[in-house]
Amino acid sequence: MKKRARLWAVPFIALIVFLGSHVFISAPGSMGVDPPLMYTQPYLLSLQPMTSMSICWLTSQPAVNSYVEYGSEEKYLHQEKAVTYQIVGLKTVDSSGNYTIDLPVYQQIACLKGLQPGTRYYYRAVSEGQSEKKITPGYHFNTAPLPGHPLKFILLSDLQLAAQGAGTVKMAGQQNADFIIYNGDFTNTPAKAGEWFTVPGTREENSRRWFNVMQQTQEDCQLLQYLPIFPSPGNHEIDQQELLDDKTKTDREDLSLRIYLQLFRPLYPRQQYWPDGKHWYSVDYGDMHIVSLSLFRWFAWPAVERPGWYLFDDIEAGSPQYKWLKRDLPKARGLKYKWIAMHWHMFNRSNDLKVPFTDPVPIFQDPNRMTYSAAEDYLLRDFKPLLEKYGVDAVSYGHTHVYERYRINGIHYIEASSNGNNYRSPNDPRCSPNGYCPEFEENRFRSFLLVSVDPHSGMVGQGIQASVEANRIGSLGRVFDSFPISPPK
Repeated sequence: MKKRARLWAVPFIALIVFLGSHVFISAPGSMGVDPPLMYTQPYLLSLQPMTSMSICWLTSQPAVNSYVEYGSEEKYLHQEKAVTYQIVGLKTVDSSGNYTIDLPVYQQIACLKGLQPGTRYYYRAVSEGQSEKKITPGYHFNTAPLPGHPLKFILLSDLQLAAQGAGTVKMAGQQNADFIIYNGDFTNTPAKAGEWFTVPGTREENSRRWFNVMQQTQEDCQLLQYLPIFPSPGNHEIDQQELLDDKTKTDREDLSLRIYLQLFRPLYPRQQYWPDGKHWYSVDYGDMHIVSLSLFRWFAWPAVERPGWYLFDDIEAGSPQYKWLKRDLPKARGLKYKWIAMHWHMFNRSNDLKVPFTDPVPIFQDPNRMTYSAAEDYLLRDFKPLLEKYGVDAVSYGHTHVYERYRINGIHYIEASSNGNNYRSPNDPRCSPNGYCPEFEENRFRSFLLVSVDPHSGMVGQGIQASVEANRIGSLGRVFDSFPISPPK
């Protein structure tokens, strides 16, 4: 009798385990609706885009089997198995709509190696779950060309669930570009999975979630599935956003970029998510050397109050990031153009530049008050001379959601992030608080920047209008700003 009871108990226990895991995955965070096997379509990352490409996508299960079928023709003659990683830190909503439940999310990465430069490859991603198999539509990408060939890229940043960001990004994706540079601030709260992709039961609008916006395909729009993206982290990539509004709880050493680094893992193989970990990289693409840096600060309280406006990663001479950049830039001497991408606005009419980019120091008489030394502004004192020494052509950044550009000692400093909402204040000074005035500025409509590199015309930037406001300024798709960044070399 006891033996029969034990035999009956085995499938019963298995059923309970299955139901329990099923409820854990779907019911608490998605109001009882099963999540899709694939949360996103594929997105492309590479540190060596001439000869390799990592194809990544996110799933709700580890997947029994995930792989990419690909070929230089649409016959998918080759197959590359994906490696699975769990994304730690993403959360979804409970029955009250609060983001408190850990969401199982898995990243599939298939790395295609031994590719030919300047070649188009066709591919599709496949994931086999416990009870279903999903195959993405067919996409394609181009490997980076050899030096001497023309190329184009689009500059984006600061989407952050903006209501009109999708329209701007859609137009950017119709420009037949080769890659994307993204200057930080992807979502508002990175731990909220529903801000990245569609999670059943979450409140965010599908048209605002970051992957949904960046993976549009309608009307010949080609974005993450077709173009590699080269991102930089911003202040909204800090995992612990909920702590940053409370100065009594914020300890810089407890903060991390873990979610951001996991999502873009092939660009950050060391996964050092703590402050001053390695959050920077460089990549060669055709005639360009592209450097992505980690420069931003958080300021959710007055700068003069403890703990002050602190830096997440340093750029002071002698810091890990500075020393790496000083080694990296000379390696690019053989390439014609050098581009630096980062998040913090180095020159901008915003009043927050009144606070030098340096570490806050307590005032001796009142340790709860902070001060900063203008003479120790790391960007102006240490970083800017390094760029000038090694012939950098342009620096792009975001943060203020404006379109303006400066030209200082032969280097263009460009913020082209007026793509969803605009933070230009009528009280902002006429020139940057650090003493520099913009060469051009336009913030009356949404826009993005398209950059072309050509052996005959050099590097040229074009600001493209992406909205027509009530006052009917300009027209949709109009090039409202065209400027040479660097002559042919």
